[in-house]
Amino acid sequence: MLRRLGMLAATLAALSAPVSAASASPARTGGPALAVGGTVADPASYSLSQLRALPAETVTVPGPGGANGVQLTGVSLDRLVTIASPVLPAVKNALLRVIVTASGPSGHRVSFALGELDPGFGNHDAVIVLSVRGRPLAAPALAVPGDRAPVRDLPVVNRIRIGVTDPPVTVPPSPGALVIQDGPRQVVLSAARLASLPAQTKTVTFLAGTSAQTHTETGPSLAAVLRAAQVRTGLSTWVAAVGSDGYVATVTPAEAWPGGRPLLISLTEDGVPLSAPRLVTDGDVKGGRSTDPSESLATENDPG
Repeated sequence: MLRRLGMLAATLAALSAPVSAASASPARTGGPALAVGGTVADPASYSLSQLRALPAETVTVPGPGGANGVQLTGVSLDRLVTIASPVLPAVKNALLRVIVTASGPSGHRVSFALGELDPGFGNHDAVIVLSVRGRPLAAPALAVPGDRAPVRDLPVVNRIRIGVTDPPVTVPPSPGALVIQDGPRQVVLSAARLASLPAQTKTVTFLAGTSAQTHTETGPSLAAVLRAAQVRTGLSTWVAAVGSDGYVATVTPAEAWPGGRPLLISLTEDGVPLSAPRLVTDGDVKGGRSTDPSESLATENDPG
């Protein structure tokens, strides 16, 4: 079974590795350790000391075999994005259009929808780790403590790129169909094709304003829909669901696995067929990422 031990071992190994004056990294010498930029008003390059001066949080992740929790301390990725001030359009829940991509010197990268990280929506935190078991790291790492497998963790992260998506409204050619825009390629899944995919039923509860709502949603998973459209996905793939009124909410397929947060394209709500498919994000605090209806999906692999 995949474990966070691999990430912890890598970061602890980096801690103990000898560093000469000639080969010292920027993080060791007080230079920039993490650059935050993209579609933001306040891009920044942080040294390790500057990162450690920000409000910190401590999380616990499983050790070997799931026992003896390991404490990680660092800065919330959501906080760093907020400090950078994404440049947002003047629309409802504009933060749900934001994509955050973390990458390291190895070239590996992973993308998050800001809506997943935001405490008011997905409330699924990611942390820029600065110390493990109280021992300072030689370079920042990335951990997603709520994930059921550590494939979104990075042993070293040196760049955060923030993007804001603004896909157009695309009207499907027939009622109940879904248009998937995969870069330059467009695929249309008819209502009958969507109904033929393996269905799941989820009972979801979320806040709408100050009131809680509970609904039973039935339809194929987002992953099944993307497979049917022959869309290849990875850890840097994001998906924007676009409603008929232009409302946009982003998710990433990785939220479902390894994040353990089901993503559904609902066709039936509380036993009543919907007039158009609906994106449903099971586990969110608020229902803002459940678009009504979702007439199109725009997908992309973030280039980092």
